[in-house]
Parts: sequence; structure tokens; C-alpha cells
Amino acid sequence: MARHVVPAGRVLLMPSVMGLLEDQERAARQRVEVLREQTDRLLAELHEAETDWQELVISQRRVSGVLAGQLREEGAELEQPVAVAAEVPAPGPVVNAETKTQVVAPARPGSIVPRWGPGADVRALAVEHQRIVAVLAEAKRAGREPMICREIAEELGIELTPSKIEGAVRSRARRLAERGWLVRTESGRFSLADGPADASSA
Repeated sequence: MARHVVPAGRVLLMPSVMGLLEDQERAARQRVEVLREQTDRLLAELHEAETDWQELVISQRRVSGVLAGQLREEGAELEQPVAVAAEVPAPGPVVNAETKTQVVAPARPGSIVPRWGPGADVRALAVEHQRIVAVLAEAKRAGREPMICREIAEELGIELTPSKIEGAVRSRARRLAERGWLVRTESGRFSLADGPADASSA
């Protein structure tokens, strides 16, 4: 029976082929990561633009309503008594009568994110924002920051879909960064700001 002899050169080519494939796979994986970050950044910019647009539409409707009301009142008599609304004082801080300390009321869902400053309490944030701050505080202690929004969503147990990540993580994290609670890098990653980090470690 005749034997098939494999040329020695062909055997030596196998490691080089595998190495070439590994290099190509590594380059493709890196490109996927870069494109993901670019996609996250573009989605964040799209969400911000849509938010600005919606706010302008709402403002336009309100102004139109006010102008329409003024036009309806043009035929009214000028001598009609004008009711002056009593000035209502702004509510002050709630103080515990026994401990004489200020009570921090938790923020309502959807409320405006307060700007961070010395003495600011994370409990003043809505629960959803508190969870993001807590995840990044733990990441800072573990040396795993800054984090992309997908990683934050995974830590929070949120479904890893673009819409969920955008609405539940990125938009809130951007607002926290604007208010001084977080720091956002140019690539769209987030980390805990120095002030809140010092407060969380105290």
C-alpha cells in the first residue's frame, strides 16, 4: 500500500496560520469594542438632542396657551377686580424635634437631580440615581472604574438592550455628571466624582 507523505513545509505552516487567525480575531474584537463605545456615545447624544427637542415643544405649547388666554380676555372690562395671589413662603428644611437634626427627604422619582456640594447627602437623590452612585462607589473601591454604561447596567441587573441601557443608565448617569456627582470621560465612561467618593468612604 502506498503511503501519502506530507511535506515537512506544510506541517510547519500550521502554527503560523493559527497565529495569523488569532491576530485577526484580536483585531476584530478590539474594533467591536471601539464601535460599541462610539455607538454608546452617539446614542447618548441622540437622547440629549431628543430631550432638548421635547422640552422646546412643551415650552412652545405652554406659551401658545398663555397667548390664547390673553386673546380671549381682551374683550373683558378693564375695571374688573384683579385677585392678588397671596405669597406662599417656600417650605424650609424638616427638623427632627428630638435630635434637632435636619431630616433629608428622599427625592421623588423623576425629580430634578440636586447639584452636589459639601454636605450633600446621596439620599437626596431618587432611588434609581442612588443605585448608580452605589455601583460606581463599589467599583472605585475595587479599582474597576471608569465603567461603560453596559457594565453599570449589568451590575444593576438591567436588561442589556440599547433602549434599557439608554433610558435606565446613560441618561441618568449623564445628569448625575452634570450635577457633580459623577465624572464622564470623552469616551462615555463614568466614575464617581472626588467629593461623593470621599463622602461614601467616610
